[in-house]
Amino acid sequence: MDIRALKLKTVEDAVAEIKDGMVVGIGTGSTIELLLPRIAELLNTGTHIIGVCTSNKTALLAKELGIKIVDVNDVDYIDVAIDGADEFDADLNLIKGGGGALFREKVIDDLAERFVVIADETKFVDYLGQTFKLPVEVDKFNWMLVAKKITRDTQAQVSRRNVEDIPFVTDNGNYILDVELLPNTDAYAMHEYLIHLTGVLETGYFLDVADRVIIGTQDGVKILDRA
Repeated sequence: MDIRALKLKTVEDAVAEIKDGMVVGIGTGSTIELLLPRIAELLNTGTHIIGVCTSNKTALLAKELGIKIVDVNDVDYIDVAIDGADEFDADLNLIKGGGGALFREKVIDDLAERFVVIADETKFVDYLGQTFKLPVEVDKFNWMLVAKKITRDTQAQVSRRNVEDIPFVTDNGNYILDVELLPNTDAYAMHEYLIHLTGVLETGYFLDVADRVIIGTQDGVKILDRA
């Protein structure tokens, strides 16, 4: 079974998290793009929701499907946020930001009463950073200085994210540094180090925030809940 099929397995369980009248945080990425049409189908059954999106791309796709989308500053709470992950471990800690929306994802996930992750089994790792580089959103002004400092202080390899040889720019107008973590890097300590560097907006560590991970596997859907 290919990766897309594994992702599709998670969609129905994710949709079941959405109830009439909810404010729903909607994430970013290929898995969420599979989820959006199913959310739109809920509207046809009389379910009314308001969506808050983590990226301009998701907001555009959602609006095209008829989903009501509002700005995060127009809501006081979010009932449930649903998003993908680039990695997750046995403690339900995550690395996110492959789509470059990590800051807005963190704002919405922190605001949500419940945060549900949908992912395929290839994203499960023994430790964060095992298969995916850690995205870090940084200001354009001093990005190179930040990258050099991270390498000097941590020995991690750092590169600015490019798309077709053009620097990737987030919806916030910043760059993304991709940090190749050393094996078994302490996620909590690394986040604390990075977040206090001048020029760093946010890191792709999502620690102690996920309530449930819905996993598409070759043997069906598996669900991990935070203890």
